[in-house]
Amino acid sequence: MAHLISSKSWLDNNKVDLNAKINQSVLPHALLLKGYALAGQDELAVWLANKLLCTDKSEFDACGRCKSCLLLASKSHPDIQIIDNGDKTIGVDLVRQASQFFQKTAQLGQNKVVIIKSSEYMTEAAANALLKTLEEPTQNSFLLLTCNDADLLLPTIISRCSQIQIQPPVGQELADLVDDKSILHDFSNINQFAELTDDFTKQAYLEFNQQLILWLQNFADYSQLMTLFNNNNQSLRWLVDCFHQLIRMQSGWADALSSHPAKLLQDKYTTEQLWQCLHLAMQANKQIKLLTQANKNFTIEALLVDIEQQLQK
Repeated sequence: MAHLISSKSWLDNNKVDLNAKINQSVLPHALLLKGYALAGQDELAVWLANKLLCTDKSEFDACGRCKSCLLLASKSHPDIQIIDNGDKTIGVDLVRQASQFFQKTAQLGQNKVVIIKSSEYMTEAAANALLKTLEEPTQNSFLLLTCNDADLLLPTIISRCSQIQIQPPVGQELADLVDDKSILHDFSNINQFAELTDDFTKQAYLEFNQQLILWLQNFADYSQLMTLFNNNNQSLRWLVDCFHQLIRMQSGWADALSSHPAKLLQDKYTTEQLWQCLHLAMQANKQIKLLTQANKNFTIEALLVDIEQQLQK
């Protein structure tokens, strides 16, 4: 993944706070690091894990020289476990392995750390299996959950973790980070942080919008569009964004959105049709988030059928 920004200096305040808690021996057993996609929660979790496992406590960051740090650098440290399934579901077996890992004694005599990245993708069974670990922590063990969308996490998980909200730059500070201004417009905000600051996500965003606009122009086969929905969990947000911006264009903000890919469609449909489609997309998004057993593919296919019917009236 090609990152357009190399340093996430906005994490510094979080690091200062966490470092103080470590020095005061009051760092919570379970931390939920949440924020928008690619805002830095994974980086902060790794920084904190390194700090907790480093044997030299005199420096702000992990020293990088001790045996523990050298093992971490070689990805062979026995006292850390990282669960990273990308955007795929995290099943109960992985979580049980993490719970069993905590039952063991730290081999280097320091702490034990488990990082679960994109924890919102835990199945309900996996989340429930994690509750016992959260409720009965073992000594010198730390569970770090990172999350891009806390709405997908069970409330029981959230309530048992100390939460840290990652706050990357907004407004002009955010705009200054963006190298490619072609997707930047007057309504760009922190919600679009991933596509504005990460090349891989930006390309996925542009490809999705290209296929979406082609489909909205003639309602041909949507199989390729469905593939993009399946390949990127942010696609539903991008669909909602498209209708939001089309409505703004029809409300007198066309010049401010002149660079938006949906510009080609601004006069094709009525504002009422666009509002109805926006409502349908937001309802589908809510359904996928709130119903843990919801079939995402079925929900999105049904959404596309409903949008087509609405726009062909």
